[in-house]
Amino acid sequence: MITATDVAGTAFRADGGTRAPEDVLAQAEATLPMVLQGLYGDRLRSHGISEEGDRRFFSLSDEHGRAMTVRLETAALPARTVARSFVNTGSDNHVVQISDRIAPEQIGRALSHEVNELLSVRERAARAEAPAAQDLLTRGAALPAEPKLSDEDLGRVGELNYLAARMNDGALSAEQHAQARSDLSELIDHTGLRPASPAGDVATSRIETYAARVRIEVVEPHLTQDAVRTLGELARPVEQLNPADARVVLEHRTRVDLARAEQSPLGAAPSFALPGLRPDGTALGREELGAARDAAAGQRTEVGRQTLDQLRAEAASLPEGRYPQRQVMIGGGASLAGRDPDVLLVDSRGRWHVDPIKGIVQSADQVRHLREAGWDPYQFSAPKERVSLAALQLWEDTAAARGPLVDGRAALATGEDGRLIAEITPMDGSAPVKVEVVGTPLLATGVPPEVVPGVDRQVPTVAEATEVLNRHFTAQGTPEALDARDRLTALPAGEGRAAAALDVLAEPQVTEALGTTTDPAVAGARTTLQATAQWEQASAAAPGRVLLGDAVGDGEYDPTVADDWVIAGIGGGAIANAEIILEGNPDARVTMVGTAAPWVLHNDSQYLAMRREYDAELGGNGRLVTVPNQRLGAVETVNTPEGGVRLKALHVEGDAYVACLGRVARLPQAADTLDRWARQQGGEVRGELLFDKSEQYLGYRLHFQVEAEKHTVDVTGAASRMLPGNVFSRDDMARLAVIDRKTAPAESGNVAAGFMATALQGSHLAKHRAEEAGSVRSAGTAGGTPVTGGNPVASAARLQSSGRASTVKPPTGQAPGVTAPAQQPRVPRPPQPGQGGGSPGR
Repeated sequence: MITATDVAGTAFRADGGTRAPEDVLAQAEATLPMVLQGLYGDRLRSHGISEEGDRRFFSLSDEHGRAMTVRLETAALPARTVARSFVNTGSDNHVVQISDRIAPEQIGRALSHEVNELLSVRERAARAEAPAAQDLLTRGAALPAEPKLSDEDLGRVGELNYLAARMNDGALSAEQHAQARSDLSELIDHTGLRPASPAGDVATSRIETYAARVRIEVVEPHLTQDAVRTLGELARPVEQLNPADARVVLEHRTRVDLARAEQSPLGAAPSFALPGLRPDGTALGREELGAARDAAAGQRTEVGRQTLDQLRAEAASLPEGRYPQRQVMIGGGASLAGRDPDVLLVDSRGRWHVDPIKGIVQSADQVRHLREAGWDPYQFSAPKERVSLAALQLWEDTAAARGPLVDGRAALATGEDGRLIAEITPMDGSAPVKVEVVGTPLLATGVPPEVVPGVDRQVPTVAEATEVLNRHFTAQGTPEALDARDRLTALPAGEGRAAAALDVLAEPQVTEALGTTTDPAVAGARTTLQATAQWEQASAAAPGRVLLGDAVGDGEYDPTVADDWVIAGIGGGAIANAEIILEGNPDARVTMVGTAAPWVLHNDSQYLAMRREYDAELGGNGRLVTVPNQRLGAVETVNTPEGGVRLKALHVEGDAYVACLGRVARLPQAADTLDRWARQQGGEVRGELLFDKSEQYLGYRLHFQVEAEKHTVDVTGAASRMLPGNVFSRDDMARLAVIDRKTAPAESGNVAAGFMATALQGSHLAKHRAEEAGSVRSAGTAGGTPVTGGNPVASAARLQSSGRASTVKPPTGQAPGVTAPAQQPRVPRPPQPGQGGGSPGR
């Protein structure tokens, strides 16, 4: 990743952002071959641009003849980020994103950085080597304990080589040569290859000179001859430079100092103990992960117990009808990367705490950007190895326990006097507790449930089907229609309601009341009732053998209940569940039936590896069979001669059936009561997409309003990637679909609702809220009058942030519950008078 700090003294938005993204992309596609030929010709060969479907990419091969692809695209990138790469060391399909705000003259430099970083990731992954934990090329005297180039450092090396080449390119003008020299000199200063202290500060200058020399010795083997020669000329103290070069450096330092002074501390992130460190600050080994995970879980449980005790004690002291006041976050998961320690967290420890799968489907390399949120996937996983669930649980539990929490679920509702109430149901089975919500609650409850096979996607649930039919009968207005409506409304909720509703609809007078309507919603409602009734009948006929995929993913099933399994669907959920079943039951055979596997699956670390192990078509043992290009309907049952029941998906039968046919966008269930309140009272429910100032998608905001009473709720994480159609427009959905594709390109093996994208989104949201709180605080205190209303700002400025203000990586984690002193990078002892120089350890 290259940031605006790397593009040292140049204008990031020199063109004012007026160039169309397609023009930026066209220039990048024209520039990449020149960069490859000029700087990487001994390591990469380009075979031109290829197109497959909607993919347009460069076909390349490395020095060993291995094929790889690189696709370029423009995107709105996080603040200060000029370019970033998604490097897939499994599939060797890669994506380089260029900021749509980049200055045209910086495109070549940005591509040089990203190509060298990409090659660095590939080469160290081939050695099964984790990246350096800390960047070496940073300004100042401090050096990492082991001076070693990180992936980002090698990206900067690509910039050094690119700028040196421009300085010596005879085809460029004298002005362009001078600009390249200035840019290179500023980058030398930024990367710590030149001592920065004044010559008069002898002690500091001597240490910085030594540190700069160490950096130069480490970096020189990676530089071109032009870059080595130029580094020897420019990597000197400013006092030893010629006047023109010295002026460039001094002006650059002034700009940097001014930029730092203008950065408001109000939006700064607090310093948290991060997961993964021992009390002395050293990193835990992989063999210690299990114990650390268990310790973090225990601490989370204890914090939850204390929080419940405190809430109940406070509630007992309040008048009848009043409840403790809290800011609230409902749901957690990867969104806990942005957890505010002053907010009450209500989370049931679902998803990755209960999933029987052995690890997420991405490798450490595929989620390497998690380090921007302070979670290091390399600490417990090899580069090409899937990240274990134990690591995720350690990260999430450590973040959760940073503040008050309840392990449970919560629902929002209106209380007396228009107050917003969260009713919390603890997972320990104890009595519910209520809190009055202060400010805007945050929902991060994950994706909605999977759908029953055969339902209409526009009317996917029995409740929605009943609502559609009730509206139709009300509009009919005849006595028969109104009677049918009242009877449908009176049916008890839960299992059996679909079949009972069909019985009502089958009565002659009700059939007549339905009339000959052509409303597709009415037909869809009937389809959903029929599919749901079939599902419930199959479940009753084959107990424990008819399952939604969520039941398998949550561990709520018995893998040995059958040996012959049918999975409806060939998407990500189906693949994950197939792996869980095959590993949970050594005698199991699984047949997946559905449409073709999406392109993203061919790029994650699970799909092809699992098929190679189990699918005979790819050389596996035959326990997995895939039947693609099939469109499925409702589940079917088949009676056997022995009196048993088998389940059927089209022409494929099995003794157990798992439905993994996707999900339908809907509001988070925690907001259902608010939604009903607004709609039944004749009010409105509105939604708006939320973005930060660098156009990063943060989630969406919901406004529930009845007359003058209004409540606002924010939704983030996986839940925010599926916009409910009864709130958002098709234009909003189309816009988000484009954002999702760029948030998690398919070549990366990630999805926008996945772990890495959700963690980074949570961090961006936390920073945005902190910055907003800082702005409100400044405005509210400037005139001596405190600001009231909205989110309290007393704690919001302490939200965790992931935005990288510089190119230095965050440190690796901290042992759960242990706050160690900040660990400063070790500075090797400089040579003493009369002793030799050289790198540390020589």
